[in-house]
Amino acid sequence: MGSPIFMLLNLLLDPDVNKKVVLQMAWSQVKAIGIGKVLAALLSALTVGVSSFIRIPQIRKLLIKTETDRIKVAQGLSLQSLSIDTLNSLVHVVFNSQNNIPFINYGESLLLGIQNAIIILLTRFYRIKDEGELANLRKLPIEEQIKSVLQALAEPIGVMVGAIIFFTKIAPSNLISVLEILNIPISIIAKIPQINANYRLKTVSHLSDVVLKANVVGSAIRVYTSYTDYKTKATRNKTTVDEKILLAGYSTSLVMNSILLGQSIVYDKLGRGKKLKEEEEEEKKKNI
Repeated sequence: MGSPIFMLLNLLLDPDVNKKVVLQMAWSQVKAIGIGKVLAALLSALTVGVSSFIRIPQIRKLLIKTETDRIKVAQGLSLQSLSIDTLNSLVHVVFNSQNNIPFINYGESLLLGIQNAIIILLTRFYRIKDEGELANLRKLPIEEQIKSVLQALAEPIGVMVGAIIFFTKIAPSNLISVLEILNIPISIIAKIPQINANYRLKTVSHLSDVVLKANVVGSAIRVYTSYTDYKTKATRNKTTVDEKILLAGYSTSLVMNSILLGQSIVYDKLGRGKKLKEEEEEEKKKNI
């Protein structure tokens, strides 16, 4: 028997079927499954879908404007935070996969991890350029340019490949479970270097405002969906250990992402206020 959802969609496309009756059937299906569960499933699907491109604004910051601007963005990003966050994503994906949790409940971690890896490589590349190691890159033939870039990025690429092989092929499931639990304190530790960097620079211009907001919304959605899964299993007297771990992890992530967004709001306002004050003082000098 086909999925009820696909059956309803086929009926909606059938010109000989009353659309009102079909919608009533759909509503009956939703009530039978549970509005909370349906909403959680839709939000999960939305989160995974949006996550496929949500880091693009941050990647664009490392690719557009002048090379000086790109280097400035790269210097403002915390490689330590990015690396730990990417490792957390890898562990989270492996943990969920090993426990046969549906991809829709954790797919964004895989997609965000891939985009984080790209950001790490771009950040490393522009930091290396700033150090003068690739100063004559543009003068080289294309093949030599590619070779030089790969050599410069060999270490981070090697670490990434090694981590993927270790956690997916070698690491025992018990270790993955422990690391998933440790994701909670590690998530806090991962964000601290970036929070400190923002505080030191008194700006968050190197981070994408879109990404910061999306991280908060995504974390909030995951708190809701993981709580819904936990509640469903709890009412059926099933084991809820995995759901508790995931709920705690997403809640921690929500708090830390909210702090980063808060920094963006505060520093942006302070930055604009300072600029306006300087412009007013400049205007007064001109009038004198």
